[in-house]
Amino acid sequence: MQIRNTRERWGAVQQTAHWLVVILVIAQLVVGFIFADYPSTSPTWIELFPVHTTLGLSILILMLLRLGWRGANPVPSLPDTLPRWQQVAARATHWLFYLLLILVPIGGYVLVSAGGKPIPFFGWELPPVIPKTPSLNSPIFILHATGAWVVAVLIVLHAGAALRHEWVLRDNTLRHMVPFLRERPASAAKSERGADAPPHGGTTTS
Repeated sequence: MQIRNTRERWGAVQQTAHWLVVILVIAQLVVGFIFADYPSTSPTWIELFPVHTTLGLSILILMLLRLGWRGANPVPSLPDTLPRWQQVAARATHWLFYLLLILVPIGGYVLVSAGGKPIPFFGWELPPVIPKTPSLNSPIFILHATGAWVVAVLIVLHAGAALRHEWVLRDNTLRHMVPFLRERPASAAKSERGADAPPHGGTTTS
């Protein structure tokens, strides 16, 4: 398997980073939605809070590294069967993921800082980035929580589009990001879709 991306396929580094982020984001959403229902004095909140901050900062670091790697590598092309508007929608969804998975963890860091608390990260305590400002807690929390919900919705849409590419369109879009799936030959994929079938689309990119 190649390490770097090509115009046809994501490389091992991008694939690994992608699936690590998927696992971390799902874990983060589950933890966040659970402990958000508890008061900050409860044992459950106290136990899950450092897990939440550690996951969030890990996602932020991985996304920044992934963004840098993407900038230094080619980006695989989307299937030419996709209409232009769907290609634009796929790229827009991709960049919205990047934006949210960078800004939501930053917002969480600012939120904790506004509450006057250090930020736990793998057993260390990172310093606040702003002075304690209780008046910011509510608006930043709303933005942070809204961003998390948008990420959750995007994950469902992204996964649905990826599965549609694999099971309905039967092109290689999903297989470009899954290391253990071999690509279908172009002729076989075309035959499975039907040579005379109209082009279909989806909104999956990475």
